[in-house]
Amino acid sequence: MGSTRDSNQSNTSTVTKKATITVPLQLQADVDKYYITGYPEKVKITIEGPAALVTATKNTQNFNLYLNLRDLSIGQHRVQIKETGLNSELTYSIKPKYVTVNIQKRVTKRFAVDVDYNKDSLASGYETGTIEESPDTVTVTGAASEIAKIDKVVVKPNLPKGIKSTFDQEVLVQALDKNGKTVNVTLDPQTIHVKIPISIQSKQVNINLKQKGSSSDTSYTFESDVKNIRVFGTKDQISAIDDSIDVPVDVSDVNSSSTKKTINLSDVLGNKVTFTDPTTISVTINRASSSALSSTTGNTTTSTSSSSSDSKSSTSSDTSSSSTNSTNDNNDSE
Repeated sequence: MGSTRDSNQSNTSTVTKKATITVPLQLQADVDKYYITGYPEKVKITIEGPAALVTATKNTQNFNLYLNLRDLSIGQHRVQIKETGLNSELTYSIKPKYVTVNIQKRVTKRFAVDVDYNKDSLASGYETGTIEESPDTVTVTGAASEIAKIDKVVVKPNLPKGIKSTFDQEVLVQALDKNGKTVNVTLDPQTIHVKIPISIQSKQVNINLKQKGSSSDTSYTFESDVKNIRVFGTKDQISAIDDSIDVPVDVSDVNSSSTKKTINLSDVLGNKVTFTDPTTISVTINRASSSALSSTTGNTTTSTSSSSSDSKSSTSSDTSSSSTNSTNDNNDSE
């Protein structure tokens, strides 16, 4: 029995195990003076040995993998990754075994941040106000040769197509060379807060209903519940619009004494504005005789198709004559 027990203990102690662990790669170098690139942040190490020891090492990771760069000069170097802290009973292999690093003089510089966005993303007529960046500068650190490549430091907000409201987001900062390619440097902070106010200009204007087209009738009156509208557009468009606008009403096809028409204001204003509120107005067109017109009162808009002072005088004479004849007829009848 004793012999059997000793044999089992011996077999347990010789059981081996293998495990692969991903661990950070450390640098032994003066990182305040030199900027080092080309090495991976993490590497894999495969360890093998007694099962209990492998399990404990995997759980605690009480060892380090490192690159010793202290005695190396500026330039490129192929360096072996080394370990420290592993139990001597364990065997190991590191992947990759060697890495190529680039050692350069470290430079830190501060840059203002430009905001580069696609203005075509704005909805028609909408414009941006003063852009706010927080912070508006960033610290850039890198190899002297890389810092020298920097043409500008930018953020590129991705505005949705047809955006009509203020853009307010964190945006990634990029250091670019003159060809627009990313430069290999470290940015602090890596993102900044960007706020782009987006709005559209507007103002209220009065409308004047004006006759358009010719007709056999001599006069018309126009009525509408809408006396003024609000117009929207760019700053230049709104500045160019007067405080009142003429709205033509076509009477060439009016045949009845009272006709209603819906007028599309976008047809009237064209590209002078982006849009209006309301977009259409309803107009009642009343056909009236000259005599009826002379007795009409109120705020109804009146328009006549006569185009000269001579025709107006003629119309007035005809009306007067007609009234005289009518009076004489009545006297004869009596």
